[in-house]
Amino acid sequence: MGNVCVHMVNNCVDSKSSSWVRPTDLIMDHPTKPQLQDKPPNQMLMLKDDDKPKLDTHGDPKLLEHKQTSVSNSVHRSHQEQEGNKSEEEEKRKRAIACGNSKRRAHNVRRLMSAGLQAESVLKTKTGHLKEYYNLGSKLGHGQFGTTFVCIEKGTGEEYACKSIPKRKLENEEDVEDVRREIEIMKHLVGQPNVISIKGAYEDSVAVHMVMELCRGGELFDRIVERGHYSERKAAHLAKTCHSLGVMHRDLKPENFLFVNDDEDSPLKAIDFGLSMFLKPGENLTDIVGSPYYIAPEVLNKDYGPEADIWSAGVMIYVLLSGSAPFWGETEEEIFNEVLEGELDLSSDPWPQVSESAKDLIRKMLERNPMKRLTAQEVSCHPWIRDEGNAPDTPLDTTVINRLRKFSATDKLKKMALRVIAERLSEEDIQGIREALIVIDSEKSGRVTYKELKSVLERFNANLDNSDISGLLQTPTDVHLEDTVDYEEFIRAIVRLKQLQDEDADDRLDSSAKV
Repeated sequence: MGNVCVHMVNNCVDSKSSSWVRPTDLIMDHPTKPQLQDKPPNQMLMLKDDDKPKLDTHGDPKLLEHKQTSVSNSVHRSHQEQEGNKSEEEEKRKRAIACGNSKRRAHNVRRLMSAGLQAESVLKTKTGHLKEYYNLGSKLGHGQFGTTFVCIEKGTGEEYACKSIPKRKLENEEDVEDVRREIEIMKHLVGQPNVISIKGAYEDSVAVHMVMELCRGGELFDRIVERGHYSERKAAHLAKTCHSLGVMHRDLKPENFLFVNDDEDSPLKAIDFGLSMFLKPGENLTDIVGSPYYIAPEVLNKDYGPEADIWSAGVMIYVLLSGSAPFWGETEEEIFNEVLEGELDLSSDPWPQVSESAKDLIRKMLERNPMKRLTAQEVSCHPWIRDEGNAPDTPLDTTVINRLRKFSATDKLKKMALRVIAERLSEEDIQGIREALIVIDSEKSGRVTYKELKSVLERFNANLDNSDISGLLQTPTDVHLEDTVDYEEFIRAIVRLKQLQDEDADDRLDSSAKV
């Protein structure tokens, strides 16, 4: 089995991500059509006696009676035709809705069948129903394929985390195998001190549920910022969650590491093994997965092995010791270009105050040639990492804390804004926001400032109340209002998240229909 670096930093089961947006005063109103007054279809038959046509003494009464009857019949037929058309249109509408629902159900059935999702087939063994053993509590977080909740064991009252993966998102056999593999890997890692423990897995007609250890201690960055001080030795201790496990995590980043509790010496646990793989010696992977700041260059080149986890872990150590990412860009494309070709900076502030041993480790972990990069075993044996090693216990400069606060807070602010906006706005609203941003971006730079974002969101009231906007715009003191964001990337992210939320709404409907 290959080596893995189930690494250090952390995250609350809390997903977030984003960019920025700002609608303008120019919210275009749709012109309203004038309302036509509908007259009674038989109006001509409702004339007063004085208004009725009078017979000419020289006229033919039969002819006049025939004309009146013809008019009456014509109006009656017109009324019947109108009513008939309305009924026909209503019937068409009902048939269309029924057809749409039928097609959707059939589509879902086809997806389920193509994935082999007959009864109890994902886990391959029959399980009890989750709700027989647990009560579901508050939502902890949301990912691409599932949502995590607090769950309380009925027999003991103990709290756990429950990750629920809707079956409708398992579109093919490969997706099903991914779920099976994630559960298998977590069971394989049971007993590892720095890996979250799985308690059990359950399956019903709607979803697969994984019940796991609940980590309440929060994220590493949050804890450092909150407590205001830490040292290289503490960072080295956190970084020591590097192990040879025989699996690749493939998404090592701060968000995927949690503290178990609030204690000073709380264990740090790796979570989210949804992208993890068992890897045989000599076997390489080609699919691009991971998170932009932490992704290894060979992953972008679509030819990588377990060494990619070492790179990601090295990025986290760099961020811990400097408060910023080693390869930075405004957009994903810029970040990826820096990852592939950018120069590693270990000379500007605060690096002169960081030990040479720490910088040596980072250089060797962020070696672009994976064949020359340190292995997980070599990282564990490095003098800076070892318990009796040479990592100084002197507190790092406060500028590192401030940078770390900004690095973390900026990302969280974007993600929070993205989540709230996607929840509240329609697709038409989102398109309106984009058009408004284009108008405001007079220099056509593709970017707006946080100040402009704040101003726009305060004016854009579509489905956002004041409390939402004020909560959304609690800008951290370290985030400058003149900092800019790529609004096109933000719009794309909103659209992706909106699609996920719409799918979740469908899942809830499916679930409630089967309860």
